[in-house]
Amino acid sequence: MKSKTSNGNVRSLLRWEALLIIIALVVAVAMIATSANRPLTPLETVLFQLVTLGAGTAGSFLLGRASAAQAARDVIRPHARLALRQLLVLSDSLIRLSGRIREFRASGDDPRLDIIQAVIDEQIPMGRSAVEGWNDFVPDDVDEVIRRWQEGHDDGSSN
Repeated sequence: MKSKTSNGNVRSLLRWEALLIIIALVVAVAMIATSANRPLTPLETVLFQLVTLGAGTAGSFLLGRASAAQAARDVIRPHARLALRQLLVLSDSLIRLSGRIREFRASGDDPRLDIIQAVIDEQIPMGRSAVEGWNDFVPDDVDEVIRRWQEGHDDGSSN
């Protein structure tokens, strides 16, 4: 899970990387313009090759990191959807159990029901927290699964 601070650090790092790539490209363009007017000295040729190598390496790194992040999301996505559906089924089960406890309380006063209800009341926020955790990784899928779950509740098919 990324916090706001680490997200800001990532953005700052991306700005520096982008700035370095722009500087490398400007230097490369300047070297090309210079070589069009006169032959480059051996030192200028080496510097031009170093700048080209640096820009190519930085570009490859950035594209590789972006594609690796996308590949990781593609691997996580089906697991997230399955885990969310299971969490929602468990949540429905806890809600039904809580309703049954209310029915049992109406028919008699048993202090053990209070303990069971307290356990249930502690589990429901854990489920919400888990959903929020998955929301950090695949927010679009979380929204879709929850939307479908709510639609199932609206038409009464889950109750």
